[in-house]
Amino acid sequence: MAISRWSPVTDLVSLHSAMDRLFTDSLTTGGRRRGDIFGVSGEGFLPLDIYQNDKEWVIRAGVPSVNPEQVEVTCDGSTIGISGEIKPPENIKSENYVMRENFYGAFSREITLPEETMCEQATAEFRHGMLVLTLPKAAPSKHQAKKIPVKAGEASGNGSTTGGQSAAQQREPQTAARK
Repeated sequence: MAISRWSPVTDLVSLHSAMDRLFTDSLTTGGRRRGDIFGVSGEGFLPLDIYQNDKEWVIRAGVPSVNPEQVEVTCDGSTIGISGEIKPPENIKSENYVMRENFYGAFSREITLPEETMCEQATAEFRHGMLVLTLPKAAPSKHQAKKIPVKAGEASGNGSTTGGQSAAQQREPQTAARK
């Protein structure tokens, strides 16, 4: 029996994808577009795998038969956007299908990673029908604790403040003066 490492990111992404499919299928016409007799589509469906190692994040998206020039990938710190369109084969008519489970149409996904990435060093390439994004992790910012000097306030018992009031009394609103 193999032991696998638990990743909350993987579980969250998987849950998010399942909920997307559930709502898309229930809100559309039974998961079918008009004109698709046997079609199973998930408008905007783009399956993803996201994993990390010590130096980088890797996002793998299944985009079969997509022209690489037709896919747009954006990166803004920890937010990654992928959009494009999967076009159906041109020589097959919709009524000739007996079963149609592959998704065709426009897709768009936005992923927010738990860490910043170095977008300018990211790469995207197609490998066997998969779009593989490699995003180097940004060096964690090293927040150093800064010591803030604490100064002693004026002595409150020697009458050195204006009108014989302490500094705390001077800061408090005087309700009698407002009426």
